[in-house]
Amino acid sequence: MAMEAEFEEAVEDGKPMMFAIGCLVAAWREIGKHSEGRLILANYALALGLLIPMAALQFEQAVGFLSSAAGPPFGMPGAGAGPNLYLIWSQNSAIPILLITWLLLGMAHLCLAWMLVEGDWPRIVKCGTLIGAAMITMSLFMSVLMLDLLPLRAQVAELAIELAAVVSISRWHIRVFADVSREMLAR
Repeated sequence: MAMEAEFEEAVEDGKPMMFAIGCLVAAWREIGKHSEGRLILANYALALGLLIPMAALQFEQAVGFLSSAAGPPFGMPGAGAGPNLYLIWSQNSAIPILLITWLLLGMAHLCLAWMLVEGDWPRIVKCGTLIGAAMITMSLFMSVLMLDLLPLRAQVAELAIELAAVVSISRWHIRVFADVSREMLAR
């Protein structure tokens, strides 16, 4: 009620935008002082700093995969090893499936970032499981086709870091909201 009255005064003075900016600055000063605010900031930092760049990496891999689809199969071992004539048909036939899997991984990372910001933990677990299963499937599929697994090594390491970060955020979430629940019950 008091804030509405202050806003009405700011509108009458012709400075509603200055009032809104002042409120935003005050909220930013206060958000770090509370554990819930730090958790929200950490969620956004994880989503914007790790999950969305990981999705961009997946999309970049898919675009690189698609651009090399016209020539020899993507990930063909180089370093003096020529293409295996017995596997070229299989490798070329696998291009659509591998492309779809790369795109699925990118979309799943975007969904994971969205769900993390929303705090929808059951869906986060499902999406994380989907990402893990897709990465394992891609690794197995590429190794059966004797494609170069070098692009996947870095992504598996990044996926492990991502998993550890999401688990730590979930534990922090549980701890913060358990404390809030105890405070609410004490009132």
